[in-house]
Amino acid sequence: MISFEIIRSLPADTEITLVTLGATGELPEEISARCVRVATFGTRRHAVALFRSLFSRLQVGAEERSVAGVRARVRELSAESEVTLLHGPHIPFVASYVRGPMVVQVVDPWSMRMEMEARHSAGLVGAYKRYKARRVFALEQSTPPWARLLTVGREDASRWSQRLNRGVRAIANGVDHAEHVPRPAGPPVVCFVGSLNYAPNIESATILVEEIAPLVWRDLPETRFTIAGRQPGKAVTDLRRPGVEILPNVPSIMNVFTSADVAVFPDKDGLGIRNSVREALAAGIPVVATAAAAREVESNESLTTAEDPEAIAAAIVRLLRAAITTAGKRVGAPVPTRSWKEATTEYLDELELARAGLL
Repeated sequence: MISFEIIRSLPADTEITLVTLGATGELPEEISARCVRVATFGTRRHAVALFRSLFSRLQVGAEERSVAGVRARVRELSAESEVTLLHGPHIPFVASYVRGPMVVQVVDPWSMRMEMEARHSAGLVGAYKRYKARRVFALEQSTPPWARLLTVGREDASRWSQRLNRGVRAIANGVDHAEHVPRPAGPPVVCFVGSLNYAPNIESATILVEEIAPLVWRDLPETRFTIAGRQPGKAVTDLRRPGVEILPNVPSIMNVFTSADVAVFPDKDGLGIRNSVREALAAGIPVVATAAAAREVESNESLTTAEDPEAIAAAIVRLLRAAITTAGKRVGAPVPTRSWKEATTEYLDELELARAGLL
């Protein structure tokens, strides 16, 4: 998603060579037409990648992408380019193949993410993730010293910089802006949006359905809850019940927001910036979120922060009642947020600094 938006927003006079690792299906025409060259690599089977990861510094996602031909192709194409941008959480293993100036945007530092996921896991799974966090950190430490390092979140950048003893900059994502539309008629709707194979999001969805929803139904029994996002596993699909809808891999997250009255994010953990909070605010619906979910989001009238399920449920009921009494009109208004073009300008600055050999 981030790479797609950056490519769309780069100036027309910027020539792009795109190497995709683990791509599935055809690239959107808008993207392929924008690139002068495209090289696409598939993935190694998950079971094989998992086995290989037991003996390497790479996490499973990186092992899936470290297929034959990647090393030579990245070396060749980077040598022909003025500067290389590596983008993605599984990407640091590619850095040693790059020839010439480079910028590495890891989104969230994977060693820190593995440490976080270990806290959500028990037994052998937790032990494996702690082990992989140490191995992945060793890989991160080996990133060439001339590479400029980026994350999405400011707090992550500061913490990772201290751990690596080198500079790291944060570039926050942009947000697509949805048209401000009236809520369709019907019962009140509360939504939660996020990647549904991500441990903190699974925890948040479970808290919403099992702890918060019953408190809301006590006052507003017709309320519907929508859980939407990519790759939901059994832990999420098992949350489906009367009044709870699970929407996997929806084509437009903004459609989920514009069909709801309130967005709720009861996170207890997480890295980076929760983009879905900012997207919901940009869509013009009120948000109820914990401090962890609203991290690095500026305070505004459409954002209510609450921590425990009772306080979150009370805020939801208050906002839903306000929506009902205003005949379905939005309680809030779209909150101005940074655009992808603004974010891309910052990426261009980083690429220019890398090309100039500055750290």
